[in-house]
Amino acid sequence: MFGPESWILIPLGSFFMVGWIVYTIVDGFRRKERMRTFTEFYGRLLDRMSSPKDFGDFLQTTGGQRFLETLTVERGHPIERVLRAVQTGLVLLMFGLGSVAASSSAAWDDRGSLRVTGIIFMMTGVGFLLSATASFGITKSLGMLKKPPIFESPDFGGPHA
Repeated sequence: MFGPESWILIPLGSFFMVGWIVYTIVDGFRRKERMRTFTEFYGRLLDRMSSPKDFGDFLQTTGGQRFLETLTVERGHPIERVLRAVQTGLVLLMFGLGSVAASSSAAWDDRGSLRVTGIIFMMTGVGFLLSATASFGITKSLGMLKKPPIFESPDFGGPHA
Protein backbone atom coordinates (compact mmCIF):
# COMPACT_ATOMS: atom_id res chain seq x y z
CA MET A 1 0.00 0.00 0.00
CA PHE A 2 2.77 2.47 0.90
CA GLY A 3 5.77 3.08 -1.29
CA PRO A 4 9.38 3.19 -0.10
CA GLU A 5 9.17 7.00 0.23
CA SER A 6 6.28 6.83 2.68
CA TRP A 7 8.72 6.65 5.60
CA ILE A 8 8.75 10.48 5.53
CA LEU A 9 5.23 10.53 7.01
CA ILE A 10 6.45 9.15 10.36
CA PRO A 11 9.00 11.87 11.23
CA LEU A 12 6.75 14.55 9.75
CA GLY A 13 3.80 13.39 11.82
CA SER A 14 6.00 13.08 14.91
CA PHE A 15 7.30 16.62 14.40
CA PHE A 16 3.77 18.05 14.21
CA MET A 17 2.64 15.99 17.21
CA VAL A 18 5.53 17.17 19.40
CA GLY A 19 4.94 20.76 18.26
CA TRP A 20 1.25 20.55 19.15
CA ILE A 21 2.02 19.06 22.58
CA VAL A 22 4.57 21.80 23.34
CA TYR A 23 2.14 24.50 22.17
CA THR A 24 -0.65 23.09 24.33
CA ILE A 25 1.54 22.89 27.43
CA VAL A 26 2.98 26.40 26.99
CA ASP A 27 -0.48 27.85 26.30
CA GLY A 28 -1.85 26.15 29.41
CA PHE A 29 0.91 27.60 31.59
CA ARG A 30 0.36 31.04 30.05
CA ARG A 31 -3.38 30.93 30.75
CA LYS A 32 -2.80 29.66 34.27
CA GLU A 33 -0.35 32.47 35.03
CA ARG A 34 -2.68 35.06 33.53
CA MET A 35 -5.59 33.83 35.63
CA ARG A 36 -3.43 33.84 38.76
CA THR A 37 -2.41 37.46 38.09
CA PHE A 38 -6.00 38.51 37.42
CA THR A 39 -7.21 36.73 40.55
CA GLU A 40 -4.62 38.48 42.74
CA PHE A 41 -5.31 41.90 41.24
CA TYR A 42 -9.08 41.64 41.41
CA GLY A 43 -8.94 40.16 44.90
CA ARG A 44 -6.99 43.20 46.09
CA LEU A 45 -9.35 45.51 44.22
CA LEU A 46 -12.43 43.95 45.81
CA ASP A 47 -10.81 44.07 49.26
CA ARG A 48 -10.55 47.86 48.93
CA MET A 49 -14.28 48.22 48.28
CA SER A 50 -15.82 49.10 51.63
CA SER A 51 -19.47 48.69 50.71
CA PRO A 52 -21.71 47.31 47.96
CA LYS A 53 -22.50 50.91 46.97
CA ASP A 54 -18.80 51.55 46.26
CA PHE A 55 -18.70 48.42 44.14
CA GLY A 56 -21.85 49.44 42.23
CA ASP A 57 -20.39 52.91 41.59
CA PHE A 58 -17.18 51.30 40.36
CA LEU A 59 -19.07 49.09 37.90
CA GLN A 60 -20.73 52.17 36.36
CA THR A 61 -17.35 53.56 35.27
CA THR A 62 -15.49 52.57 32.10
CA GLY A 63 -12.88 50.86 34.28
CA GLY A 64 -15.65 48.84 35.90
CA GLN A 65 -16.97 47.80 32.48
CA ARG A 66 -13.50 46.64 31.47
CA PHE A 67 -13.28 44.79 34.79
CA LEU A 68 -16.44 42.85 33.94
CA GLU A 69 -15.18 42.09 30.41
CA THR A 70 -11.92 40.63 31.72
CA LEU A 71 -13.71 38.21 34.03
CA THR A 72 -14.51 35.92 31.11
CA VAL A 73 -11.84 33.39 30.22
CA GLU A 74 -12.81 33.01 26.57
CA ARG A 75 -12.95 36.15 24.52
CA GLY A 76 -14.62 36.80 21.24
CA HIS A 77 -18.08 36.50 19.90
CA PRO A 78 -19.43 32.98 19.27
CA ILE A 79 -19.81 33.67 15.57
CA GLU A 80 -16.09 34.49 15.36
CA ARG A 81 -15.21 31.05 16.71
CA VAL A 82 -17.65 29.39 14.30
CA LEU A 83 -16.12 31.29 11.36
CA ARG A 84 -12.60 30.33 12.48
CA ALA A 85 -13.63 26.66 12.48
CA VAL A 86 -15.16 27.03 9.01
CA GLN A 87 -11.97 28.67 7.74
CA THR A 88 -9.77 25.93 9.20
CA GLY A 89 -12.06 23.22 7.82
CA LEU A 90 -12.03 24.67 4.32
CA VAL A 91 -8.25 25.05 4.28
CA LEU A 92 -7.71 21.45 5.44
CA LEU A 93 -10.32 20.15 3.00
CA MET A 94 -8.67 21.94 0.07
CA PHE A 95 -5.21 20.74 1.14
CA GLY A 96 -6.52 17.18 1.25
CA LEU A 97 -8.19 17.50 -2.14
CA GLY A 98 -4.93 18.88 -3.55
CA SER A 99 -2.98 15.93 -2.17
CA VAL A 100 -5.43 13.44 -3.64
CA ALA A 101 -5.34 15.27 -7.00
CA ALA A 102 -1.54 15.35 -6.94
CA SER A 103 -1.44 11.61 -6.31
CA SER A 104 -2.75 10.95 -9.82
CA SER A 105 0.30 12.57 -11.39
CA ALA A 106 2.83 11.25 -8.86
CA ALA A 107 5.12 8.31 -9.39
CA TRP A 108 3.47 4.94 -8.82
CA ASP A 109 5.27 4.39 -5.50
CA ASP A 110 4.13 7.74 -4.05
CA ARG A 111 0.44 7.51 -4.94
CA GLY A 112 -0.66 5.55 -1.89
CA SER A 113 1.01 7.81 0.65
CA LEU A 114 -0.29 10.97 -1.05
CA ARG A 115 -3.82 9.59 -1.15
CA VAL A 116 -3.74 8.53 2.49
CA THR A 117 -2.37 11.94 3.53
CA GLY A 118 -4.98 13.70 1.42
CA ILE A 119 -7.81 11.64 2.84
CA ILE A 120 -6.65 12.30 6.42
CA PHE A 121 -6.58 16.07 5.78
CA MET A 122 -9.92 15.96 3.97
CA MET A 123 -11.62 14.12 6.82
CA THR A 124 -10.10 16.49 9.37
CA GLY A 125 -11.44 19.42 7.34
CA VAL A 126 -14.88 17.82 7.14
CA GLY A 127 -14.73 17.31 10.92
CA PHE A 128 -14.04 21.01 11.45
CA LEU A 129 -16.91 21.93 9.13
CA LEU A 130 -19.32 19.58 10.96
CA SER A 131 -18.15 20.99 14.28
CA ALA A 132 -18.75 24.55 13.04
CA THR A 133 -22.23 23.58 11.85
CA ALA A 134 -23.08 22.01 15.21
CA SER A 135 -21.66 25.00 17.11
CA PHE A 136 -23.67 27.41 14.99
CA GLY A 137 -26.86 25.45 15.60
CA ILE A 138 -26.28 25.27 19.34
CA THR A 139 -25.40 28.97 19.72
CA LYS A 140 -28.41 29.93 17.61
CA SER A 141 -30.78 27.76 19.66
CA LEU A 142 -29.37 29.27 22.89
CA GLY A 143 -29.90 32.80 21.55
CA MET A 144 -26.22 33.72 21.67
CA LEU A 145 -26.02 35.11 18.14
CA LYS A 146 -26.61 38.77 18.85
CA LYS A 147 -24.50 41.15 16.78
CA PRO A 148 -21.05 41.80 18.23
CA PRO A 149 -20.68 45.37 19.59
CA ILE A 150 -18.34 46.34 16.74
CA PHE A 151 -21.12 45.83 14.19
CA GLU A 152 -23.47 48.15 16.07
CA SER A 153 -21.25 51.20 15.52
CA PRO A 154 -22.20 53.83 12.90
CA ASP A 155 -19.19 52.85 10.75
CA PHE A 156 -20.83 49.53 9.94
CA GLY A 157 -24.30 50.82 9.25
CA GLY A 158 -25.71 49.31 12.42
CA PRO A 159 -28.75 50.49 14.35
CA HIS A 160 -27.14 53.87 15.15
CA ALA A 161 -26.68 54.82 11.48
